[in-house]
Amino acid sequence: MIGRLLATAGAVVPVATVAAMDKGATVQASVPTIWHFLGYPFEAGSMIAALCACIAVRFYVVQTERKAHRWTVDVPVSVLSLLFTAGLVISQRPEPLWALMTGTGIGALGAGIISIALTWVQRATGPFAPDAKPD
Repeated sequence: MIGRLLATAGAVVPVATVAAMDKGATVQASVPTIWHFLGYPFEAGSMIAALCACIAVRFYVVQTERKAHRWTVDVPVSVLSLLFTAGLVISQRPEPLWALMTGTGIGALGAGIISIALTWVQRATGPFAPDAKPD
């Protein structure tokens, strides 16, 4: 009863104190919402933060680099940036702040993702790379 009065009266009382006074009250910790995509779990808040940051940066880049018929390049690069952002959030499961930074960084990379991926694939294929010379 006292806990309810203190809580409704607007008094500043810690939640644990109010819960201790009220026999039926409990303190519940927050748990992140987990979504699944193709069987892979990830935190919903981190994914939303990362994708929104990536979209915002790609929109900013598109608006600052205005050229005729630029959308034929910007749309595929933006989609690729979003896919890389989602893949990184699913694989790394970062906290929301790091997810924001990740989405911002990948969105800013834009077309640079293609050259980074090409270098990665060439390094991974070793001697089977297209420009590798036999010894």
